[in-house]
Amino acid sequence: MVLVTGATGFIGRSLMAYLSREDREAKAYYGRINNPLALREQLQGVDKVIHLAGSETRGRNRLLRHVDIEGTERLIEECRRAEVQHLIVVSRIGADPGALHPLLQAKGEVERRVRKSGIPYTIVRTATLFGRGDRFFEILVGLAAWSLPFVWLPGGGNIAMQPLWVEDLARCLVVTLNRPDLLNKTVAVAGEERFRYRNLMQALLSVAGYGRVPVPLPLVLLRPLAGLLFGWWYWPPVSRYFVDRFFVPEVTEHDAVLRHFGFHPARISETIVYLHRPGLRWRIFRR
Repeated sequence: MVLVTGATGFIGRSLMAYLSREDREAKAYYGRINNPLALREQLQGVDKVIHLAGSETRGRNRLLRHVDIEGTERLIEECRRAEVQHLIVVSRIGADPGALHPLLQAKGEVERRVRKSGIPYTIVRTATLFGRGDRFFEILVGLAAWSLPFVWLPGGGNIAMQPLWVEDLARCLVVTLNRPDLLNKTVAVAGEERFRYRNLMQALLSVAGYGRVPVPLPLVLLRPLAGLLFGWWYWPPVSRYFVDRFFVPEVTEHDAVLRHFGFHPARISETIVYLHRPGLRWRIFRR
């Protein structure tokens, strides 16, 4: 039996669908991740846990501490009690307890606690993920829809990106369930294509059917501008963690998925047709 935390989120929805197609016995965790009684009850009879729950989209440092770090600590405690045999944690490329960026710092602290837990683990670090309902590609296109006739390129659009389709990450996680050679390992995964942001943005706009004039935006203005426009939103489409992607490249070896999991990830041009649909400009106003 596999328990999945964060099963209703962006990654979780794809993962639960993939587990169902593979006829894997799995259930979603319901409740607050730092509720020990709920965890204890739902971990009964569970052999493996895939931990996706996090607060990144809220853009609040307090929630990173409460949900990501303290929540993972509660999960670890209850997994020990339930004698869970494998804890799989999704993290981020660049995670480091000493990182300058709060999200990468929190993810690094989560990784540190998982490694010290004594529970057999696998940490899967991932690059930026995309797919229908994502909080990156769809937000970028939505923002471009409102910035007519321009599209803003932070840092001139020079940051390198290596996005991974969320369905391919789901496949990696399911494969990990049956890979004893990945126990107590940390692996990084990303797509096989590496883009400069300006080229990636051009491809997204082309599929969405928008023509825009690219305008460089100095990185020094990016955070103040994002805070001014979105800092007051309860669930901001552009948070400080969203902005951090333009300061730290999320890249790894081109063949990482093939080497670790034995398949080629999908190409971006084959999977972003979901950007060509009506109403996408309103995506920035929805959770």
